[in-house]
Amino acid sequence: MEIDEREREKWIILLQGVKFFEGFDAEDVSQLLGAGKVRHYKFHEYVVKEREVDFSFFVILKGSVKLLKMAAMNKKKEVGKLGEGDCFGEMGLLLKTQRTASVLTAEECFIFKINVQDIEMMSLQTQAKLYKRFAEFLAERLKSTTENMVRPLY
Repeated sequence: MEIDEREREKWIILLQGVKFFEGFDAEDVSQLLGAGKVRHYKFHEYVVKEREVDFSFFVILKGSVKLLKMAAMNKKKEVGKLGEGDCFGEMGLLLKTQRTASVLTAEECFIFKINVQDIEMMSLQTQAKLYKRFAEFLAERLKSTTENMVRPLY
C-alpha cells in the first residue's frame, strides 16, 4: 500500500507506537516508511510460506497471525501466534535462508514489510538502530525460549 503524504504523519505515529520501533525517532520511522511497505492482508491469507526464499522482515501493525510448520504426512501444525507489535522474518533477512515456517493471518491484518535491499538504502544511523533492535529482539526471544525449556511442567 503506497502511503501518500497526507497519511504519512499518521503512519509515523502508528509505527512509533509499535513495540519493535520503540526508540526510533520520527526521521528514522519516516525512512522506514519510505523504504518498506505497509500491506493489508485479509483473514486466512498467507504472508509467507515455509521454504520460500524471501529476504524480508515483517512487523504486525494491526491484527494477528498463526505460525505453521510442516509436520508428519504433510500436515501443517500450529506452533505459535503473534499479534500487534510482534515481528517475524528476521532469519530470512539476516541469514538469507528459506522460510522456516508459514505465517497465516488469523484475522484482518496490516503488516509492515521491509527487505534487505531497502534497508541498505537508509542512512547508516537508521540501519544501526534497526540492527540493534534485531539483536535485542532475538536476545529476548532466545531468553524466553530458554526459560520455557527449563520451566517445570507441574
